[in-house]
Amino acid sequence: MPTKRKCHTFRRISIAGLIATGLLSLTACEKQVAQSYTIPKEKALAPSAPQSSESNMQVLPGMQSFAESASGITYQTPSTWTEFPPTSIRKANFKIDNASGTAEVSITVFPGDVGGTLANINRWRQQIQLEPIDEAALQTVISPISISNHQAYFAKLEGNTQSILGGILPFHGSTWFIKMQGDILAIDEEVENFKSFLSSLRIEDNHH
Repeated sequence: MPTKRKCHTFRRISIAGLIATGLLSLTACEKQVAQSYTIPKEKALAPSAPQSSESNMQVLPGMQSFAESASGITYQTPSTWTEFPPTSIRKANFKIDNASGTAEVSITVFPGDVGGTLANINRWRQQIQLEPIDEAALQTVISPISISNHQAYFAKLEGNTQSILGGILPFHGSTWFIKMQGDILAIDEEVENFKSFLSSLRIEDNHH
């Protein structure tokens, strides 16, 4: 049976191979505030990569503090998923090891639209060695879904050896990414679990 998680405020979260550019502005107190980021490339994770791997990672100033200050989350975790501690800029981490292979799930949040839906879908496609698509093809790849009572997008991307399931949620000036990546057959077994997880996710919303 799924178990409900309490709200989390996380101190450390990570994306493997994050290469990004950011715009920062200084407040009167000389604090740095991240305004927007573009994430053009992120290396695919090896099936055996540990959840806390910090290799090939670049965390720009402001990213971790933004993640730490982002809204708390609750969710229901499928019983077959193993939860790991958050790392660097990840809000949550999970590992899946089923009869068909392994996969991992991460939740991250960034300010702005992070380049837009097409750019982020193409970033994910690149991670599993797929060619980029154009705006006309985007609608064949994504489908609308509700996450935390907001309009979001779901995508399933299948590469030669790995697949990605993803949820992209624009949320009050930021963008949340819920991503599962792993062996193709393992991912195929987890589609319904992943969609149920997306449906269970609640982000603290102080705007309503």
